[in-house]
Parts: sequence; C-alpha cells; structure tokens
Amino acid sequence: MRKRWITLPLLVLILATLLQAQQKDKIIFSHKFHVQNQGIECVDCHKKVPQSMSAKDVLLPDMQTCYDCHDEDETPCSKCHTNPDDPNVAPRLKGFSSRFPHKIHVNKEDNNCLDCHKGVDRAVTVGALHLPPKEQCNACHQGADVATNKLQCLTCHQADMNFTPLSHRLNWRKDHGVVEQAGNEKCTHCHQNNYCVTCHEGDNLNHNVHPLNFKYTHGLMAKGNKENCLTCHQEEAFCVDCHRSEDVMPKSHASPNWSNRIAGDGGEHAREAEMDFDTCMSCHNDAYADVVCVKCHGK
Repeated sequence: MRKRWITLPLLVLILATLLQAQQKDKIIFSHKFHVQNQGIECVDCHKKVPQSMSAKDVLLPDMQTCYDCHDEDETPCSKCHTNPDDPNVAPRLKGFSSRFPHKIHVNKEDNNCLDCHKGVDRAVTVGALHLPPKEQCNACHQGADVATNKLQCLTCHQADMNFTPLSHRLNWRKDHGVVEQAGNEKCTHCHQNNYCVTCHEGDNLNHNVHPLNFKYTHGLMAKGNKENCLTCHQEEAFCVDCHRSEDVMPKSHASPNWSNRIAGDGGEHAREAEMDFDTCMSCHNDAYADVVCVKCHGK
C-alpha cells in the first residue's frame, strides 16, 4: 500500500496559514466587568450615540476613549489586543440601513440601551453583536400595521433592500406551516392575521393546502383533531354546506334501521334525536329540514 507524504512546501504553507490565523488580532473587552462591576454607563464609552441620527456614524469607542480611564503609558497593549504587534480595530457593521436614529430612541422617556441590546451587559467578549432582531423592534412598533404600507417600511429600510426574510427560501410555501404551528409571533411581525386567507380560503381542498386525496380522508382528521380544522373552517357550518352539496351522509345514516315505517317506532334516528337533537339540527335545519324531515313527519 502506497504511503502518501505531504510535501515540505505544502506543510510550510499549512503551518504558515495556521500561524497567521493564530496571530490575527482580537479585541479583549468585557462588557460585564465594565457595566456590572465598575458601574460604567453605556454612553460613557459610546459618547456619540445620544446625538447620532445615522447608522453610518462611528459609535464604537476609540483608544482615546479607553484612555479616559486607563493610563496610556502604564497600560500594555496586550491588555486589550491578542496580537499587540499588529493591533486591529473593531470591524464596522455591514448590511444594515443607515436610517436608524439612535438619538430619537435613546432620548425617549424610559428608554434604556439594554431594552434593545439585550444581554450586552453580561457579555465577557466582543464577538456577539447583540443587535436587536425585528421582533424586538415590534415591541414598540406594530410591524404588521407598518407592513401594510411599504412606504412606511422605508422609515428604517433602504429602498433597494430585500424585505423578504432569509427564512423564506424556495420551499418556504411548503414549509411555512411548521413555523406557524410553532407560534406565529414572527409571522405577525409583517403579516396581519387576514393575510393567510388569501391562500387558505375556507373551500380550498386542493393540494396547495391539503393532500391530494384530502377530500376523501379529511373525516379521520376531523374526528381526531377537530380544533385544528376549526383554525380555518369556522364552526360546523362549513361542513354542513359541503356535505349537503355533495349529498354526503354520516355513516350511521346507512344503517337499515336508521329510519323505518313501523308504527310507533321511528328507528335509530328517532332515538338519536331524543338523546341529542342538537346534533341532528347541525345538518337538518331551516329549509333543509323541511326538504328531508317533512317527507315523513309532514304526513
């Protein structure tokens, strides 16, 4: 069996790559220590935030801000940099709209930085950005109401931005029901409750919503999980209208003893009516009862 040896130049390249990755500078900073242990306020370091009207503003503290508390001559670079020989600066955020005004949000009464940047006061590294998700914005801004008018969305989003969330992939139309069943809090950020009706109409039994043979098998689901059916099909009126038009009767009605002409004995249906007449009336009501029931009871 032939042994494969890594050539020396390739080995040198691998080691050089690993060494370079190890030497790449990372900022050493603990928000938890500064906020909880030292009692430093967010604006003490992020001084430009209260006046910032654009996300293009540089709001991260520079080294001079650190020197407001730390002695420049006595503080070694290695205290904040993993590679003090080639120090790096914190990267700027990308992919966000420049329209967000910190000034308006910070200066509102009772607003706190941690209301949006949750968890940053407990962070011991600067790896996590702690940026608020859309759901956090929705705690104050009614997203579904705003989403009805795209012009209002431009308050925060740039006109050339794609408003569709990353979760809405090519197979989203098929998979979105799983997310909705888990909890539609995220859905209602953009979609009002009546949005679903555009696809999920009450008389829609085609394969876009239900399986191909659902018209013939839905009775099993209706018996096992009636509440799930009532999510879209309100009350039993929907079932009655369809069963009438298709002339579909309950299985009990096929019994030879369901209705008979024996004097004084109306058969099984008479006994069922005596015990639970409301169930009978769920189908046999108003004009339909006149057509069916009067055939025998009207004589």
